[in-house]
Amino acid sequence: MTTKEKRQFERIPNNDLPKRFHILYADVGVYKHLNAETLDVSTSGVGVNIYLPKKALQSLDQITLYSNNNQYEFSGKIVNIKKLEDDYYRVGIVLQ
Repeated sequence: MTTKEKRQFERIPNNDLPKRFHILYADVGVYKHLNAETLDVSTSGVGVNIYLPKKALQSLDQITLYSNNNQYEFSGKIVNIKKLEDDYYRVGIVLQ
């Protein structure tokens, strides 16, 4: 089944990114330094797979991402979330 593409900008897949962006650290509410696997990025957003405790879902609004060398920091708003398995989600983030 295919769905209509809603993205406005071309996505750059993980394999085409520098290694420092393949795995990011994420702060979501009181949960800090969570591992997030980068799926793709664009000029306006990023998609990641991330393990999140169920309690974190209540505050899933803002997220801060850090490159794995802590050199870069990005803030954004979570606009899409898809459960993949228990406590594991595909998250779409619009950068701010």
